[in-house]
Amino acid sequence: MKRAEPNRLVSLMVDNLIWLFVLGAFIAFSLLSDRFLSPYNLGNILLRSAAFGMLVLSQAYTFITGNFDLSVESSLGLTAMFAALMLVTSEAGGLGWQLDPLLVILLMLILGGLIGLFNGVLITKVGVNNLLVTIAMLFVLRGATYGISPGTSISFFPKEFTWLGGGTLARIVTDDGNFVLSVAGIFVILAFLVGHIHTRYTQFGRNMYAVGADADAARAAGINVDRVVIIVYIIAGVCAAFAGLLQAGRLNAATPTMGANLIFAVHGAAIIGGMSIYGGRGNIIGAFGGVLLWSILDTGLNIMGVSPFWIDVSRGLLLLFAVLLDALRVRYQHNVQMRLALADTTVGLGDKEQSGG
Repeated sequence: MKRAEPNRLVSLMVDNLIWLFVLGAFIAFSLLSDRFLSPYNLGNILLRSAAFGMLVLSQAYTFITGNFDLSVESSLGLTAMFAALMLVTSEAGGLGWQLDPLLVILLMLILGGLIGLFNGVLITKVGVNNLLVTIAMLFVLRGATYGISPGTSISFFPKEFTWLGGGTLARIVTDDGNFVLSVAGIFVILAFLVGHIHTRYTQFGRNMYAVGADADAARAAGINVDRVVIIVYIIAGVCAAFAGLLQAGRLNAATPTMGANLIFAVHGAAIIGGMSIYGGRGNIIGAFGGVLLWSILDTGLNIMGVSPFWIDVSRGLLLLFAVLLDALRVRYQHNVQMRLALADTTVGLGDKEQSGG
């Protein structure tokens, strides 16, 4: 007898539903408002969501291993405020050190990595629950951001610092407006491509999926589970620092509230993009689709003049839909595995009957 195989087309659609949603949202808002298709708006969709995208990338990494990090929004705020203090004169709210912008960027990334290292060590070596650790760090880092800030926003950064978040690679003038190709938009696309290659085509990436699917089995197979999880949290911290760099660069300012209340939107975008809170599934490119969908919905609803309260309702519904979609994916894949197991049993019985005859 032949072993039963799952419908590959159905599996492919289940894993890539996000792109149908992105296409549907894009077409819907294009029909509902002429302003949505303006060159200026299209060029700015990725620019406005670049920092958000880096936070989604951070969660995609942790989700693959069956973990999550609720503190990355505060890491964004702290690293941005830290950089502002290093860069700006005392008259403008900084410490007056005016360090080299490239050095400050490096220190930002190191700070983000150290935050991730601290989280990872507490979770793996000390054994503290990841929910408790990252919630605690969410408050600790946000409080530290307020503590080191001058109480107001700090602005007027050097061009070398703002280039990544606010720079322009090309500007195309059309009859309907200007299309701006932003540095941040290209950077976030490249970051997701690198993340996809890293997680899909390297041994470390395969280890990540193995840890997320079954940590005990991965450990029995010789994988250093603690090491994998710690490195993933370091990567998440560095991504959050990049998000702080992009946000501060785009706004040319840093405030104590920067990044606040983003984390659940970040989780929603990652989950609707195919990542799973249960670990071991999903891909980075799908998570990028979640970023695009979230950005398109936000942009389209704002253009249509929808009340901010109803925009919050739509975000909540999208997050709920993402969780339900993840549950359906898990149920579908469980059913596929059960059918395969049943097919294996049937094949085994058939082989025994043939040998007995």
